[in-house]
Amino acid sequence: MVDALTGATAPVPRAPGATGGEPPARPTGSTGTTGTTGTPGLALVLDPAEGLQVGVRRTLEGAPVPEWRVLAVRGGHPPFCGPDWLRAVHTHLGAGEPLLVSVRRQGRLLAFGAFTVLGAGPGGHRPLVTLLGAGGSDYASVLTDPDSPVPAVRLLAAVLDAVLAEVPGALFDLEQVLEDDALLEAAAGWAAARGYTARRLRQATVHAVRLPATVAEHDAALGQHARHEERRQWRRLAERGELVVVDDLLDGLAPLRETDPAAADARLAALLAELAAVDAAHPRAARRREPWRGASGRTLAQFLRTAPRGVAQLSGLRLDGHLVAYAFCLAGPRALHGYVQSYRAEVAATGPGTLLLLRVRRRALLSGYAELDLLRGEEAYKRRFERTTRHTTRLTLAPAGRELLPAALDRALLLRRTYRDELHRSRRLGRSVDALSTAGEAVRAGLVRRAAAVRTAGRRAAGLGRAARPARR
Repeated sequence: MVDALTGATAPVPRAPGATGGEPPARPTGSTGTTGTTGTPGLALVLDPAEGLQVGVRRTLEGAPVPEWRVLAVRGGHPPFCGPDWLRAVHTHLGAGEPLLVSVRRQGRLLAFGAFTVLGAGPGGHRPLVTLLGAGGSDYASVLTDPDSPVPAVRLLAAVLDAVLAEVPGALFDLEQVLEDDALLEAAAGWAAARGYTARRLRQATVHAVRLPATVAEHDAALGQHARHEERRQWRRLAERGELVVVDDLLDGLAPLRETDPAAADARLAALLAELAAVDAAHPRAARRREPWRGASGRTLAQFLRTAPRGVAQLSGLRLDGHLVAYAFCLAGPRALHGYVQSYRAEVAATGPGTLLLLRVRRRALLSGYAELDLLRGEEAYKRRFERTTRHTTRLTLAPAGRELLPAALDRALLLRRTYRDELHRSRRLGRSVDALSTAGEAVRAGLVRRAAAVRTAGRRAAGLGRAARPARR
């Protein structure tokens, strides 16, 4: 469980239009190749005979949120691909302009693509299209209805055609797509048919814990020694004070929001402050990002406010009323996704992280999940479990047949975004990049701590100086 909201930039404000409002969604025309192509299923994807209505929206306002949620769940996608997560990430961490594409047939939403356009407009570099939430989401995709009467390859081609019609000649950087996602093959086929080159890079490693059918099987697999150690740790933790295990720190928040929104917001703010305090007291707080503060904290707060009940799952441990550990998970249609967990240094010796994770695993299998997804990253604790390993993929698309200089500029622009993944193709270079990145983060965290200490000392000195001055008569 790691905080995936890393390396994001502050949002770029969008200049208001002449009317001060946002443009409505609009249908796109037929674009790209309309005859028979060399890729099966791509021919006539926007022909009226297909009965597809393709709409484009350049704002998050008015997005079909309920349908978007349903389509993500029907396709088995995690909450990272849904509207609540992506709108929060873009609002607080994103840059560029949203581009939403919907594909319907007889009014039914069959496909939905959420993108961001970067570099478009006067003075900007060549337009580049990414998936909405890029950099702040563990997974991304273009959604299609698995029960659609139109093949998925045609739906995905229709989405990409609409993007190309809206942003002609754009480069594409589609990252954090799971390696078995149909989008990868469909987009590569679309690129060949539309005169684009495609480049695929392995991006991140994902570990997931396979869960048995029953708690008894789960505990038997742990082994007698592990179960004995778990009971001992619970006893040691309970000896420190009145221990309360809270399986749902968000309990009652949804109904309270319906009756008293202000009280619900105040309660959520208090909870976020507790979570941030736990992170600040973690044994490795100086080297860890603090997900509940700053732009990341605002992102997660918005997600907790808008996500349907049960999608965001927060559990914790309280000692004498004080929160000492928590685990934050996102519930998807196929897996429970462990996002971030933390605990205070004062209880570290009792193994609260392990205790909470074991409890989360048991609750997940009782809820019918066969998998606990530990998300991206190679943290050491993930290797202690029997796990399934998969990878995410980055797909870049660039117009083919361009002159030497424009093609080189396209390559340079994409390389600025993908160089880390390029370097990770070499195991040795990848380790060196990771080591340098870790060292840089440590230096940055040290500088932040020193700056905060200087500011605190300055405020204290100023307060003492004011207190020492004689009162004026």
